Amino acid sequence: MNRRMKSLLQLGAAAIFVFAGINVRAKDAHAPAQREVLGAVDALFDAMAKHDVDASRKLIVPGASFVVLKPDGTVAMEHDSDYLDSLAKHKEAFRERIWSAQVTVQGDIAQVWAPYDFHLDGKLSHCGIDSFSMVRTVEGWRVAGVSYTVQKVGCTPSPLDTRK
Repeated sequence: MNRRMKSLLQLGAAAIFVFAGINVRAKDAHAPAQREVLGAVDALFDAMAKHDVDASRKLIVPGASFVVLKPDGTVAMEHDSDYLDSLAKHKEAFRERIWSAQVTVQGDIAQVWAPYDFHLDGKLSHCGIDSFSMVRTVEGWRVAGVSYTVQKVGCTPSPLDTRK
């Protein structure tokens, strides 16, 4: 086998190795600590979907802030009690989903940044970016603050819609 053919075969073998490594990482995109943080965010979404104020309260640090950048560019801020009161009053079906989350964990603090969509009574209401500030307490990971954007038009379809 000539030198050029050997080089091509080695390059091909290296490419297969690299692509195989990428597929392994894709299956396990987040480290265990990151998955714990995302588990707390998912638990909050589950509690929200059930309008479960008690479960939500256990997942939120007292005094946590909820900051929204509205479509018109104005900013609104709520405290945890405002969020919980609103959750109790609304009866519509809520579903919020995130994907492609970037999760940074350092000790007992973490940050989650992810695109999201929000469905109200089974219909897409809006989308945007969620940013969660998280802290680990003796009870586990809790939400210290949420900032999010609200986009009413031009929402890119979620990649979650193509998963089975």
